[in-house]
Amino acid sequence: MKRLHPLLLCLSLSSLSGCGSDSNQTTTTDKVISVPPNHPLGENPELCATQEGTKLINWAALENEYCYELSNFNLFEKLSSTSIIPKSPGIIYELNSSLFTDHARKYRYIYVPENSKIGYTELESFSFPIGTTLVKVFSLPSDTSLDIEEIIEIRLLIKRNNGWATLVYKWLNEFSEGYFTVAGDIIESTISHNGLANLFDYRIPTFGQCVTCHQNNEGEAHITPIGLKARHLNKKIIFNELEINQLVLWDNLGIIDNLPNDLSTIDTAPDWKDTSKDLQNRAKAYLDINCAHCHTEGGSGALSGLRMEYWRKAIDYSHGVCNESQGWRVGGFDIWPGRGDLSHIPLRITLTAAKDRMPPIGRSLVDEEAAQLISDWIDTLPYQACSGV
Repeated sequence: MKRLHPLLLCLSLSSLSGCGSDSNQTTTTDKVISVPPNHPLGENPELCATQEGTKLINWAALENEYCYELSNFNLFEKLSSTSIIPKSPGIIYELNSSLFTDHARKYRYIYVPENSKIGYTELESFSFPIGTTLVKVFSLPSDTSLDIEEIIEIRLLIKRNNGWATLVYKWLNEFSEGYFTVAGDIIESTISHNGLANLFDYRIPTFGQCVTCHQNNEGEAHITPIGLKARHLNKKIIFNELEINQLVLWDNLGIIDNLPNDLSTIDTAPDWKDTSKDLQNRAKAYLDINCAHCHTEGGSGALSGLRMEYWRKAIDYSHGVCNESQGWRVGGFDIWPGRGDLSHIPLRITLTAAKDRMPPIGRSLVDEEAAQLISDWIDTLPYQACSGV
């Protein structure tokens, strides 16, 4: 189990702007004293009432309500700046590669209701029973080389009768609590990476922004998880101090159906930071977890022509080769084989203006190592004269 360390960054008065009224806030000369805001949707629903001392997860609220406080769901034995302990049946899970969010560290938990099972699928997101709850805790380090970090937000994805619901909670350390926000928030932050300090705006997403990344309109419009695919989950993890394949663990716990007997048959996307792996597979793994949720059939970026899933073997137009950067005002090509310096995919990873960057939301900083990886990979591709020159 991963441990978090004492928080270093201070919350400013503006940090409550996405949660509701600030009429109860008072200040002193050296500190902001914050009082939790009112629920943005009105009075906290009755199902959200916390039963003090109960050991049971509030499944009724999870399946029906947008609760004011994260603790109303009773998902954790402890959730603080020093440790995270999920309540049973919640377990931590990990991905081979993670979507970049301004160097935030992410701690993921899955809760599957008793006597329910996940349905295994080969390529797409698994199918999940009603009540399944995915929790992602975002923690921002002051320096990427250090263990010191601060919880900044918690996102929930809950499978309900009418589909997946997205809930975002702004973490307020002074109350050891997350507060539900529809409008999101912008938090002025500082982080050091590779010895350089970066002052930036960390953006907690609005409700509508969650839908943008998680939507899929192929057939019938719906929201879907991003990372819960076999290729991202097939890895060894430490559970109860023992090493075990994560999917085998789920099978042993009785929460997944139809898992292949031979896990080596799963076309597994590697950790893109693992330099011992093939360069092209590392690049494809990064593009899959960071880009393919939009650049797929039915995704919000489908009109670009890009299809970035790892399982696509041909490095062709769908992967960006000589694709004329559809929809971007600059023109040029997403991938110009042999010319990483002229290709727009690595370029747009380095841009931060909203009209130019990719992904268009979810980050303010540049993932420099990833941009270099993609450029290096493109340099190895056989040269093509995309421009006809």
